[in-house]
Amino acid sequence: MSTKLSSFRMRGPMRKSVRIIISVLAVVGTALPLMAQTPPSPVVRVEGLTQISAHVHIIPDNSVPLVPNVGYVIGDRAALVIDTGLGPRNGSAVYEVAKKLARAKALYLVTTHFHPEHDLGAQAFPQTTSLIRSVDQVKEIAESGLQLAKVFASRSPINAELLKDADFRKADITFERDYDLDLGGVHAKLTAMGPNHTLGDTIIWIESEHVLFAGDLAMRAQPAFASAHSSLRHWLAILDRLEELKPVIIVPSHGPTGDGTGFITGYRAYLTEVRDRTGAQKRAGSSMDQAVETVTAAPLAIAPRIRPVSPVRSRRLTPRRHECIRPE
Repeated sequence: MSTKLSSFRMRGPMRKSVRIIISVLAVVGTALPLMAQTPPSPVVRVEGLTQISAHVHIIPDNSVPLVPNVGYVIGDRAALVIDTGLGPRNGSAVYEVAKKLARAKALYLVTTHFHPEHDLGAQAFPQTTSLIRSVDQVKEIAESGLQLAKVFASRSPINAELLKDADFRKADITFERDYDLDLGGVHAKLTAMGPNHTLGDTIIWIESEHVLFAGDLAMRAQPAFASAHSSLRHWLAILDRLEELKPVIIVPSHGPTGDGTGFITGYRAYLTEVRDRTGAQKRAGSSMDQAVETVTAAPLAIAPRIRPVSPVRSRRLTPRRHECIRPE
């Protein structure tokens, strides 16, 4: 998700070019939402649950702002839930689907980053659910707290209702760089990737099925820096690492699910163009305001249109029939 840079306190000196880049990505990241009409309520629509590979299901966000693509990885012994939705009400709905899919199996939960629509439904899960966080994510929560949740709650009555009494849940398991989760018959590799969109960006890689939960690191929407720690150079290096995985399906935090690595190449082109235009403005001696205006005046490269994963694709990846769970 994108947010105004002013929502975060900047720490430490930053070079002029870095300030320009962050300002550019803050501007383009918020332009489309500001122009859009009133969006639908940010409610996870569990009736959309879809199986995309042998062990992986998702609830698509239907491109509704402040709704994440929720993931489920179901093994023989345990299940992993990826992202929770905005606030306890959404988290409860996501958990009910997990119960249906996992039955009596052990349950784990991870969030792709700490922003409210990804994380602040975790408290609705029972204490028997093991919440996994990277140490970077723990640090970011300690630094930022509920600051962004308060901003979201101020934007509409439904946001305020969904975020009422929401709070971050303490991690049961923490890791530094990687955490391999054996679910029984399928492994989920959790990797801390920040600082990119946020300091605590986390990806989930299901290698046996070539499914990548990429968070906000690669998707159809424009990239946005949402942290004082964000680094364009680091993000470009991370995109190279994601491409090396050779995912067949990318499930981003938001928007349609992609087939292949198109989101990655699109983000690389976009960020590279921002970097190059910014460098040109710096060499020309432009002020930061002038540079931001010039860099954003001309259209920037946008990730190419990606063919979403379809039921036909899903059936080819798994012999089991396409499944959908509807609320009782």
